Order: sequence, then C-alpha cells, then structure tokens
Amino acid sequence: MSAFETWLFGKFGPAEHAAAGWLRDAVWPEGALCCACGRITDGETLCPSCRLDLRAQGYVFSWDRAEPAPGLTAWGLRPHTGIHRTLIHRLKYGAEARAARELASLVLPLPETLSFSPDTVVTWVTMPESRYRNRAIDHGRLLAQAVARQLSLPCRQLLSRRNNRARSQVTLSMSGRRANLKGAFEPLEKISFPVLLIDDVRTTGTTLARCAEALREGGAEQVTAITVTRARDGK
Repeated sequence: MSAFETWLFGKFGPAEHAAAGWLRDAVWPEGALCCACGRITDGETLCPSCRLDLRAQGYVFSWDRAEPAPGLTAWGLRPHTGIHRTLIHRLKYGAEARAARELASLVLPLPETLSFSPDTVVTWVTMPESRYRNRAIDHGRLLAQAVARQLSLPCRQLLSRRNNRARSQVTLSMSGRRANLKGAFEPLEKISFPVLLIDDVRTTGTTLARCAEALREGGAEQVTAITVTRARDGK
C-alpha cells in the first residue's frame, strides 16, 4: 500500500478516519473512486480493471471445505490473495463499506452440497468495542448483512463479546489464538434455528470454532461458517 493510499483510505484512529473521509468525499464524491485501487472510476464501486481481476481470479479458485471444530463446517470462498485480500483490507482498515457488497456478490453460486433453510439466521463475529472505535466501522456486521441480502436470509447479532480486551489474532500462533479467545463470546438469545456465521478470513479456524461453541451454548444445533477468503495455513 502506497503512502498516498494509506492516507486516503486510512489506517488511523476514528478522528483521522473521519477527517480523511470528509476530505475524500469533498474532492471526490462517493463512487468516484475505485474502492480497491483508488483510481477514478465511472461511479461504480470498482474500476473496470479491478472488476475484471475480481471475476477472473474468482473463476480460477473454487470453494474450500474444512472442519475447524467437530460438527462445524467452514467454507472458504477464495485464497487470501489478490483483489479479494485488497477489498478485505479496504473494508477492515479503510472503512470502505462499499467493499462488503462486492465481496458478498461472490458468494453465489453456492457449492452444490451447500444450502440453507429459510429460517437460517446469518450472524457475524462480534468485535471488541475498542477495535470498533479504532476502525470506525464494524466490518463483520456489514459483510454479514451483505451476504444475507445475497441469500435472502435474515441477519442479526447473536453473539456478544465477554472479553473486550482480547488481542488481535493476526500475529498469534495457533495455541495463542485459542488462549486469546477462550470464553470470549456468549449468546445473546436462545437459538432454536440454523445459524450461518460469516467472517472475512479463515486462518486456523479458531475464531469460528469459539463462536460456534457460544452459539451452541445458546441452543444452536446447526452452525455453518462461510469466510470470503482463506489463508494458506488454514480465526
């Protein structure tokens, strides 16, 4: 990421996010810039080049199925590389809400063996409040809502965060990830319906497994996970 892109899309605190966003919108109205590369576009979320890359890379890669925990099936849509990785970073660190719609558009068609009943509720990995304040966006909620629209399913928050001081999972080992999120989530309601858990990246599967544990504490008998990308070694 160039210095200009870092400033433009922001990897700062909420005040810097707000200032950069205001200045960007004052110079270029929403839709004037590609949310992936930052080039001027024709009002679309992505410029023609990035849209071509998004679709072309999508055709090369296929769905990946894993079981990060007993009874939990996690489907990864794309490897965590290229345009998909860029869009996730723009969404998470640059507060580019438009990127969620583009990423969710890749969910269809689903794998042939994967389907959801109409009573399935889509939910997401709840982030710590401190991280939300720093990023000025709840990327998990936005991504889950966009996927739910694609699948015509209801979406709402089913998990709360017990441990709002948990460290980011990015730099931790597998054992560190497990310890970091132990007991971090709890259900918000009694769950008597299938749940589709949405997250951005699956690395070791620890985050998904901890969320699934909490959903089952709430009564969920069926939990399926979908992540937009999957890292090479497997949160």
